[in-house]
Amino acid sequence: MSDGASAATAHAALMEFLRGTELFRGFTDTGLQILLAVAQQKSLPAGTPLFVENMLGDALYLIVDGRVRVARRGTDGREQFLMFLGPGESLGEASVLRSGPRMCSAIAESPARVLELSRRDLNTLQKAKPQAVLKLMMSIVDLFGLRLQDVDPDLRLLMAGAFGDAVHGH
Repeated sequence: MSDGASAATAHAALMEFLRGTELFRGFTDTGLQILLAVAQQKSLPAGTPLFVENMLGDALYLIVDGRVRVARRGTDGREQFLMFLGPGESLGEASVLRSGPRMCSAIAESPARVLELSRRDLNTLQKAKPQAVLKLMMSIVDLFGLRLQDVDPDLRLLMAGAFGDAVHGH
């Protein structure tokens, strides 16, 4: 197979993979092509940080291959494991919606390959293809909603109370 044919096959396989992910499930082929045009593929050896807690967040990541450990530092300075993420799962979505520090660290637990969509690239893309960026933002909001449904009911009540107090000035 020629390099061009193998690149086309790899691109088709990546498109098919993206269609099966929660974040990109509702996208058309055209929408996926538009976002893939600005996405960067990154390969991480095991033990390599994808990002570190408190660093400025500027991109979201979709895990294509491998496993990523998500953790944060406790008050005692030791790592507190939060979760493992694998192929098809995304992380860092909030950083394309708002500027701020990362709330946790993400480290390749095994060799991993990720797709990166940076806020800068999405801002540039928004000028030419606003509908693709809007679709991604709506997909991120939907994903946050699904994740919130999975949160323990007691924690949801606590969060609702905290946000309600902030809104009502208590």
